[in-house]
Amino acid sequence: MTDLHEAIAGDVPDLPAGPWVLLGEGLWGSVHDLRDGSVLKLVRRNGGLGTGESKHYRETAALLLLDGLQGSAPRLPRLLDAGRFENAYGFSGPPLAGWLRLEKLEGKAVDEGRLYALKAEERERLGEEIGSALAHFHERAATRAGEAEKLGSPGLRSIAEAMTRISDPDLRARLERLKDMWDKEDAPRVFLHGDLNLSNVLAARGLPVAFVDFAEAGTGFAEEDFRHFDNPGPMRDAIFRAYSAVSGRAIDMRRFRMGVAVNAACSLAIGSNSGHPREGMRRVSFLDEALRQAGIED
Repeated sequence: MTDLHEAIAGDVPDLPAGPWVLLGEGLWGSVHDLRDGSVLKLVRRNGGLGTGESKHYRETAALLLLDGLQGSAPRLPRLLDAGRFENAYGFSGPPLAGWLRLEKLEGKAVDEGRLYALKAEERERLGEEIGSALAHFHERAATRAGEAEKLGSPGLRSIAEAMTRISDPDLRARLERLKDMWDKEDAPRVFLHGDLNLSNVLAARGLPVAFVDFAEAGTGFAEEDFRHFDNPGPMRDAIFRAYSAVSGRAIDMRRFRMGVAVNAACSLAIGSNSGHPREGMRRVSFLDEALRQAGIED
């Protein structure tokens, strides 16, 4: 940690001395607890689909747009400072694109492992909290949706990024049809989190859930923010039920399935060159079925 501190101290002002606590690490970087009420998020230049520079720009811009909208549910991180690294290769690890210093939010990510430890009624209650919080987020952020259009459509962007790694002509043709459907969809546009999965939801006892990681933020139809919740069951039903109750809007299942198809395309693209061949076949089958359910046949 001392080496990391020394390596980035010239680019990130007022860094407290270590030791820092590594809170999490993913495809695009790491998050460190600076032990002063803030966290430092380091964004790599390369990771999954797209570029680290674009993700750093979107998250910074999204959090600036959301500033002042922090309230009860969901809790949202406040951006304290951000910047780019002058020398992406001045570190011992992967090249870095930029950094964000954020207010620390209490809680831990709701990953799959934590869900297994919960009773059925607790999982359902958590689903209701997530659905309700998402409805409140869409409502509160509506005043910033116009400005957020500069961030683009997460769905259309994801399709385009996935197609850079998918070569099968049949799948590409069907994804082009999905993109055309997406572009023509007649639905109100909202400010989207863009990548709302369980690892980007923080839960803490006695506090509303928090949403983090806005690197895929943008505008689009509300169902896009459900695309990671494709597993049927009581928790997904609770998310949908609570969202509809709070927002007063029924969820359009066709648009939801369009979002699941986008998610399946990204999963195939990211995992195209890794894992056992059977895993690749499973991802292709998942995308094929997701496209069928969205109404796009062979």
